[in-house]
Amino acid sequence: MVVCDWNGTLFRDVMEEAYFVALCRRVYFRALFGGRIATAARQSVAGLRCCLAYAAARLRPTRRLEYVRRILESLNGPFLRGLPLADVEQYTRHYARRIQSRLDGRLIGPLRAVRERTGVRLGVVSSGCRIGIQAALELAGLSPDFILANEFRTDGRTVSGFDFALADNKWEVLTAFLDLHGVGAEEVMYVGDSHQDQQCLHNVGLPVVSFWATDEAKRELARTCGAFVPADRGDFERHLAAAVGGPSG
Repeated sequence: MVVCDWNGTLFRDVMEEAYFVALCRRVYFRALFGGRIATAARQSVAGLRCCLAYAAARLRPTRRLEYVRRILESLNGPFLRGLPLADVEQYTRHYARRIQSRLDGRLIGPLRAVRERTGVRLGVVSSGCRIGIQAALELAGLSPDFILANEFRTDGRTVSGFDFALADNKWEVLTAFLDLHGVGAEEVMYVGDSHQDQQCLHNVGLPVVSFWATDEAKRELARTCGAFVPADRGDFERHLAAAVGGPSG
């Protein structure tokens, strides 16, 4: 089994900003041009809080999850609550097309090829948005067997908020999934980029650091987790082929 992180691994953004910024911009302009001035004003204030928290998260990566929680708290009321689920689904399809160039083909190409060749199971564990991850990867021709990520709360066909339940507990969530399906951690290749992936990388049989990880993270994860750091796409292809069987070409 191969399990990948999403942000900073398969996808370049580290905080899912591409998904939520464009969604909230769409919601804001609908309120503004629809004459709902009071709503647009509340959204402007919430948007400013989000921008400040986002800047702080970029400056203090060790506290990133704390700031992401603040951002989502600001978004849930004025932007997301009451949003028709159909609008989210339509937007997500557009988003998936728009971000294809920001997916890492050095990982996705080899993963897609080895799945076609061997049928190895593929999963994603992420603090990002499940619906966006699924749409983007399916469009890239890489449909995971499972995605463990965060979800929109709904009331019928209306959004009531976004649950940020999966964050720094990736290993807890992943190990519960593995136990449920009778898969040993030693049978898993995990690909990640940061300290949020450290427990997963430390506990699986085949830890791999993604290409977009910082040089500091690559050194640290190689030292503390024995993680493999591929030099290029070919290096990852050979390592993947050796792990799951079959030729590397």
